[in-house]
Amino acid sequence: MAETIPSPPALSTGREWEPYAIPGVNVMLRRYKGPRGPDVPTIDPNYHFREEMVRELAWAAWPHDGGEWSPCLLAGGKGSGKTTLVLQVAAHCNIPVYRLNCNSGTTSRHLKGRVVASKGGTNFSPGVATRAMEEGAWLLLDELAGLSPDVALTLFPILEPDGAVLLEDAMPARYVNRHPDFRIFGTDNSIGASQEATRFNYAGTNRVNSALLDRFHSFIEVPYMDKEDEFRVAKALAPGIEDVDLEGIILTASNIRNSDSGIAFSTRMVIAWARRVAAGTLYADGTRKKADDRDIYEAAGPAFLNKMNSVQARDLVKEALQTVYGFEFEDED
Repeated sequence: MAETIPSPPALSTGREWEPYAIPGVNVMLRRYKGPRGPDVPTIDPNYHFREEMVRELAWAAWPHDGGEWSPCLLAGGKGSGKTTLVLQVAAHCNIPVYRLNCNSGTTSRHLKGRVVASKGGTNFSPGVATRAMEEGAWLLLDELAGLSPDVALTLFPILEPDGAVLLEDAMPARYVNRHPDFRIFGTDNSIGASQEATRFNYAGTNRVNSALLDRFHSFIEVPYMDKEDEFRVAKALAPGIEDVDLEGIILTASNIRNSDSGIAFSTRMVIAWARRVAAGTLYADGTRKKADDRDIYEAAGPAFLNKMNSVQARDLVKEALQTVYGFEFEDED
């Protein structure tokens, strides 16, 4: 029989927290008992939680040994559910989230803050990291490898639970007043051994500094859902689709993911495809034609196929489609 783990100790933050478990997920979390603020994500009733990932996220945020929390890095293919996992745990636990999509244009001022013009003068506008640290929110940094090396260096003190973060542009300059409920999460498509085959698909990313990675003491690998779970999620969002049609869509996605092509086939692509198939073809007089195999096959074009980033990748996906559906696309030339 598994040992009973005591609830985490009460947090001495001026907030009232209560033990909480997401329905159907046997992991102890903590939920803020106060009013639900505007920066708390909305609960998605169709989101599928994977218990082992929630457990690791809980360890990062509220370690049950009573020690320091850990910055948490989530890695996996595009559309595998990295960002949504953080957002949905926060949604259930009534925790505000400040989110930043990292790219080559991201500067340290996006994180820490900058001086802006205001009526009669100027004032300091806090960045997302400063707001999260001072308000006790969660900071979510998407596509971590998109940061330039010099900006990535500014994350070092932010990632340390007791790190001193200097706000050079504040008036006067000061250090961040770090709230004890602050937590930080990063996501990326290219970090980790499991992403070796696909990491070069993401243009505009940098090699993440090993010293930066070393500051993330919690790592969650987020693979694509298994077929049964993905079926349930897609069916909930495209309820009109026939089971056999959805099974074919998910089989195609699975075949592409399990190939050596290095092509990432996201759950978002599955859902976009399934919705088109479920809707069928709507005509001007209001009549609707139910999708057949040819329609399912051809709906892949606008749903995802036409935006593949190379002819080679598009042709590889076409082959996977033809294996399942046995049709050929019309010549596009």
